[in-house]
Amino acid sequence: AECALAALPLRASVSDGRTIDVHVKRYRPAGGKGLRQLWMLQGGPGASAYVFEGLAEAIGKRYPDVDFYLPDHRGTGKSSRIGCAVEGDTTDGGFFITPAEWPSCLAEAQSKLGDALAAFSTTNAANDVGLLIERARTPGQGVFVYGVSYGTTWANRYMQLFPEQADGVILDSVAPPGASLARQDEDANEAAKDLFAVCAKDAVCSKKLGADPWAKANALFAKLKAGHCPGIATKEAPTHQILRQVFGQVLMHQEYRRMIPAIVYRADRCEPKDVEALAPFVAAQVSGEPQIGPFLRQWGYVVSNNVLFSEMWETPSPTPAELAAIREGAVASRDVTAAMDALVGKWPAYPTDPYMGRWADRNKPVLVLQGGLDPATLARKARAGKSVFVKPGQHWIEVPSATHTVITSSAANVPAASGGTEKRSCGTMILMSFLEKPSAPDTSCLGAVVPLDFDVPPALAQAFFGVTDAWE
Repeated sequence: AECALAALPLRASVSDGRTIDVHVKRYRPAGGKGLRQLWMLQGGPGASAYVFEGLAEAIGKRYPDVDFYLPDHRGTGKSSRIGCAVEGDTTDGGFFITPAEWPSCLAEAQSKLGDALAAFSTTNAANDVGLLIERARTPGQGVFVYGVSYGTTWANRYMQLFPEQADGVILDSVAPPGASLARQDEDANEAAKDLFAVCAKDAVCSKKLGADPWAKANALFAKLKAGHCPGIATKEAPTHQILRQVFGQVLMHQEYRRMIPAIVYRADRCEPKDVEALAPFVAAQVSGEPQIGPFLRQWGYVVSNNVLFSEMWETPSPTPAELAAIREGAVASRDVTAAMDALVGKWPAYPTDPYMGRWADRNKPVLVLQGGLDPATLARKARAGKSVFVKPGQHWIEVPSATHTVITSSAANVPAASGGTEKRSCGTMILMSFLEKPSAPDTSCLGAVVPLDFDVPPALAQAFFGVTDAWE
């Protein structure tokens, strides 16, 4: 890969000579002709482009004629990342910032940056993308922009600022304009309810959990709060809290989420064989030191809250007590809002601008990919965009079984070049077809997407429970 650090305007609308360094990485697959550029915008808000590195390599092996551009959102990664002293590995929260540490971290960022903190916004980050494309584009080379999760908010803002620049824009796992991230934990629980609705129609799952698996799950959590199944309890945290966080996390994963009903079934039954399988699993969730890899070290925690409290929150704001009640009443929750309690109503939000809360009005091609079981960008809310992108060359594609990030959660059985079939990502196939023919991408793989079922493979059961039968 090749890397560049570009000095770009601190603010899109102000010509005062102040600049910010924005980092972008370019990967050109070996043997490719560079016919098109694909700019990949990551979510969060707060994530760098790090996670796209392996993905770009994997896609590039099959589609070598695409040059991949991976910009770090300003304030993250190597794009003038905003950090603070309490992120040290030896501080109270280790690399993570605890609620008690946030006031000093915010004060440090304000002291270092002054009024420049307000410039770490979605609109200015979208302007960065447009200016980088202007510099990197070569004559005749097609340009496409892909955004996932908050990256769809970033890409939507880019379309507002540069409506005609890109040949096509892809929105994957849509965070609609005006979305409130105060509802993330509530949304995860709704997605869990949808998952259990699939369970109710599945022969294996319904046989174990009955006609109303969702009621079964809620009843289990009530029992756990009352002390049910003490053999799997730990001293570090209540069992229901550990399980809801596990469920919130694995809902994001195409394969791991299949284990959720089996965990409910075993915990509810709580026979000795269930305790033997579940106790080490539960204990493992609260033991050991967290692994802090490049993805987390490049995360922009300050810019995350800067964007979140400035334009991805709600008025009036829910109180910390209300957010805690949402988490405590959930079967599945990543407990994202727990880290925000100390900052509700206290973050210095940057000023509103005319682009906030609005969809882009674009005449050129757009591809929208949405998972029906997405716990982070809920399908019910994302569908607000379905009536927006209806012009020629604009396509709304929902994959009912997909979770968050459709290009990595839509495995399909498709014909292999050597005969038979192979598993490929349907979302990625549609994406790359869109790059080649934005007016009419090939969506034939949708009929071959592997359905969600709960007949758990032995290897997956072994990984979670140390036994080969997830249910028994």
